[in-house]
Amino acid sequence: MRARALIVIVALAAVGAPLAAFGAPPAQAAVSVDAGRVLVSAPGVRVTITRSPFAMQFAGASGRVVLDEVPGAGVGPSVLAPTLDPVPPGVEPAASGQLYAPLAFLVGTQTVQQYEGLIWGGDLISGERSGVQYSARSVVAVRPAGSGARLVVSTDDPTGRRLVVDVAPIRPGVARVSVVPDPASGVAVVSDAFGSPTGEAFHGFGGRHNGLDQRGVALASFVEEENLPGPPGTAVPAGSPATVLFPNGPSAAYYPQAQFVSSHGYGFLLDVPQLAWFRMDSDRPDAWSVAATGASLSYLVAVGRAGRAIDELTALTGRQPAPPRWALGPMLDRLVKNFGETDADYEAELQSDLVNLRRYRIPVTAYRIEGWGLPGSGNDGLVLPTHVSFALQSRIVRELRARRIHPLAYLRPFITPGSAPDRAGLTVRTASGGTYETTTTSGTQIALLDFTNPRAVAWWSREVQKVLGLGFDGFMADFGEEVTSDMRFANGETGATMHNRYPILYMQATRAAVRAFERSHRRRSIWFFNRAGYSGVPGSAAFEGGNFPGDESTDWGQAAGLASLAPDMLNRAVGGAFGYGTDIGGYYDYTTPPTSQELFLRWAEWAALSPVFRLHGSGRSGTHTPWSYGGQVVRVYRWLSRLHEAAAGLILRLWHTGDRNGMPPTRPLWLQFPGDPRAASEAQEWMLGADVLVAPVVAQGATSRIVYFPTGCWRDPQTGLRVRGRRSVVVPSPLTRLPFFFRCGKRPFRVPSGG
Repeated sequence: MRARALIVIVALAAVGAPLAAFGAPPAQAAVSVDAGRVLVSAPGVRVTITRSPFAMQFAGASGRVVLDEVPGAGVGPSVLAPTLDPVPPGVEPAASGQLYAPLAFLVGTQTVQQYEGLIWGGDLISGERSGVQYSARSVVAVRPAGSGARLVVSTDDPTGRRLVVDVAPIRPGVARVSVVPDPASGVAVVSDAFGSPTGEAFHGFGGRHNGLDQRGVALASFVEEENLPGPPGTAVPAGSPATVLFPNGPSAAYYPQAQFVSSHGYGFLLDVPQLAWFRMDSDRPDAWSVAATGASLSYLVAVGRAGRAIDELTALTGRQPAPPRWALGPMLDRLVKNFGETDADYEAELQSDLVNLRRYRIPVTAYRIEGWGLPGSGNDGLVLPTHVSFALQSRIVRELRARRIHPLAYLRPFITPGSAPDRAGLTVRTASGGTYETTTTSGTQIALLDFTNPRAVAWWSREVQKVLGLGFDGFMADFGEEVTSDMRFANGETGATMHNRYPILYMQATRAAVRAFERSHRRRSIWFFNRAGYSGVPGSAAFEGGNFPGDESTDWGQAAGLASLAPDMLNRAVGGAFGYGTDIGGYYDYTTPPTSQELFLRWAEWAALSPVFRLHGSGRSGTHTPWSYGGQVVRVYRWLSRLHEAAAGLILRLWHTGDRNGMPPTRPLWLQFPGDPRAASEAQEWMLGADVLVAPVVAQGATSRIVYFPTGCWRDPQTGLRVRGRRSVVVPSPLTRLPFFFRCGKRPFRVPSGG
């Protein structure tokens, strides 16, 4: 006879500090327990746990199942022979050997090797795991816990190890699952695996270059830097594919996010900071898995179609706040001095820029001095590329402000070993308590500021406010990828959990410093942008102003060149990182040719209808300036700057909307036009809001491109061409033309004359 159901209604009032970060919880949640199952439900989400054999299903209010674990019945323990992951020089293997079963765990070892300092400091080189894999079997006990249920689950580990599993709704439509083995000793990896229907698409994962759908791909969830289009010293063919990205493979990213949205009606967020892997139907075509190093696993499932799932997930992880209006105008960066230049050369270039901006009538709302400096004797510990005298810097800052151009500076969390903040213990330590010294890309010895130390955060706040007090209205916050597993932090963590968390804490401390300055300087509006970032509750997007995508290579390829930008921008945008600003012309010209006139113009066209229009420069050739390429380039660049200014009001409105509901200003076509398979496959176009279709040219030598027009009527505001979607059309695109289109009957912004 079936046991009578026990119904427990759990109020969601005082759940404790951890849930405070999740915002307002559902008004009511229910836990229903009987002999066969446990049901945890709340508005918009239902989690059904089959007691034996253990299995979880996630459904919406209608009861439609959107995600369920793979079957575990008959899946016994699995011996994992020593398996390399990643494979040198740092790429994911084709197959993992992972056990696909509900709540699996590895009892054994997991080791990781990282590059130490220099160009790839902190990146993965290799790793190995081995042992025996076990998994969940049956729910042996259940009780209400907070807003949901705490389950004790037996496993097939012969030692009697169990899993403590918490399942709780935390927002309308969102449930959290947390798993801890008991005992935890000896557990090296915890994973879960889910069924995947044919054709399921997986969108997001942060700034990945390889595409917009990660089905069939294995991804490491790990902050990594300086991924190049091929090994150093090798020729890179034109139009190089993403597969040649070196050293960490096609899906490596400066700005990964451990979150995605599925075409099957849910979103997913892994909420653990340590190294993790997603295998999205790559081991087998009917299932995907997530695995995290260490003895715990925690993830969130948001039930709903893409727009709703994005809204719910980014409400937790954070959304980059809308910037001041001036930050959406054209910017110019005078980067550090070029090879062979002197400090006097750099000072002359700063003064020349001021003359040429006026001479060539280039619109600029912000100008960044990368080689800025502090008055007096040094920088109190900060490692900065100072190339300009303080007297000249002060004069330039005053002139910029007089022209209503906002001066920007440059910061990074690098500390000179032996300096005052290092001696005060504000830097990351070794296991023996000494300063952990690493190196920059140039080989300079540095220490890292420890953002888990409250005294270090206070010191950083003073330094940031000192910079702003000099007249700068913002800065680039560079780096943040350098943490290695053997580092020790003031809060007791090691680099194993801090590698991905470091850029979050870096941005959190920076935002707090900026807010403190703005409170005491009511007429100042500050904006900053960074490189490294990660997800979390909250993630770094909650604190950032915008991002630059890392050191793009000066080529056309999808690995790290011009064709890499759209996938990168769109993948991170759906994760709340709205403020994408590329280095116009590319940066990394150590392994690729200098930026040509054609590449410079196509890159500027690409950036014109992106959120942040910023002219930077390259490592060997120095700052890219339009006047260095000749009169035609000056004319086109001036018009593109005006086009971006014209669109800035729309971008700002869309950004404010995104801050409310998670919908990014720049949208992949799969998001704006669900159900259109051709739109879903388009990775080199985007929507700016609902009414602007942008289709830049990213192929060398092209004078036209194929543009896919989604459903509706579209008009070229420059030529008057009208196209009725859904179809592809060859659109003439000479070097001086950016293809973009308005929805018929709409004028989202006024297109400047002269284009």
